[in-house]
Amino acid sequence: MKLLGAALVLSVFISACGGNPPSTQDDQSPAVPVKLQTLEQGTIENSTEFVGNLEAKERVTLVPRIEGRIMKIFVAEGDKVNRGAPIVELQPTKQQQEVNAAVSSVNLQREKLKVAQAELKAATAEQALIAAEVERTKADLEDAEAKVALVESNFKRSEDLVAQGAQSQQDLAQKQDDLNSTIAQRDAQQESLNTALKALQKSKEQFKQAVASVDSQKAALLQAEAVLQAQGELGSRTKNLQVNRVVAPISGIVGNLPLKVGDYINFAQELTTITRNDVLELNINVKAENKSKLKLGLPVEIVDTQGSTKITGKIDSISPTVDQQTQTILAKASFPNERSLRDDEYVKVRVIWDTRPGILIPTESVSRIDGQKFVFVAQPGESQTGEPIQVVKQKSVELGAIQGENYQVLSGLEAGEKIAVSSILDLRDGVPIASESLKSDNSKTNQ
Repeated sequence: MKLLGAALVLSVFISACGGNPPSTQDDQSPAVPVKLQTLEQGTIENSTEFVGNLEAKERVTLVPRIEGRIMKIFVAEGDKVNRGAPIVELQPTKQQQEVNAAVSSVNLQREKLKVAQAELKAATAEQALIAAEVERTKADLEDAEAKVALVESNFKRSEDLVAQGAQSQQDLAQKQDDLNSTIAQRDAQQESLNTALKALQKSKEQFKQAVASVDSQKAALLQAEAVLQAQGELGSRTKNLQVNRVVAPISGIVGNLPLKVGDYINFAQELTTITRNDVLELNINVKAENKSKLKLGLPVEIVDTQGSTKITGKIDSISPTVDQQTQTILAKASFPNERSLRDDEYVKVRVIWDTRPGILIPTESVSRIDGQKFVFVAQPGESQTGEPIQVVKQKSVELGAIQGENYQVLSGLEAGEKIAVSSILDLRDGVPIASESLKSDNSKTNQ
């Protein structure tokens, strides 16, 4: 076809040189509408694709520790739950009654212990208070006795002075009144002491009764022990009651939950799973021949069926050993997950070993003839009337691996050239075009 086109062009040229009049019909081919893309320097990746298995870092299977009938289901499959959230509640049994009885026993023992302690404390405080009052009254009485003795001494001295005529009878009468008043005060203090002693005796009797009550109810210690024992039984029974409700041991996503209210659940029967998949770990088996390139921190891309990047992670773990059977090295990469990935999912991934500057071209811009790869490069040209037009030139290129939706260009093209990216089947070498320029995306077209 190419040779035929060249022959036709040559025939037209010879006719013109021979002086034949030009044809009245315009032999110029109509311009083919195409989209052009200007090539820019981008990034070429040296990468290898693998199929890897995603695993959640935490996953637990929920099983009950008792048998029972399901009373309530709190969640549905796919729900996100926090640690401690209720999942399933089983029907309470006689354990509830046992717990209630144990609670009553604990409360009763505590009240009895409080009463005994209060009685003993009150009796002790009362006895100490009255004993202090007795001691104070005794001290007051001693002061009164001393005062009486002093006043009596003054009175006797006044009697002697009156007899000698050195003091008036009126002064003696005053001394007599003072003596009588002081004796009355002493007698009052004596009465107060007698009253305090009687109160102390009564207090001692009450204290003895309180002690006797505590002694007679040696249950004070037995009750305390009973409280501890009842609390132990309560803890055990409460624990049994708590296992009637199955809760999430970790935060995560609820798995398959094929149960319904009314189902009877046996001991250790699987209920569902809780999977923490906010971060998933990818297992990649890398051939041992790549061990020199395998390094921590290498970017790993999960790609879709078209080769476009979905999520990017990094290698964060490399096994120190080689699997003897497969001659592969287990590498692991972590990926943040916004619920687009699933635990146990197999995915296609791309490990990027290194990058370098280069040019990428869309796969749809490449045509093939006899195994040779070509692209159509836009160039300036002239119409048959001498007007400037734009034509395409078929250019051979050497291509590397496919990177996303693009080919890596090894040779044949340079940055700044414009290539056709549409209507490729309608193009031939030298065909005029009507173009619409596009900007090249040579950064990372597989994103």
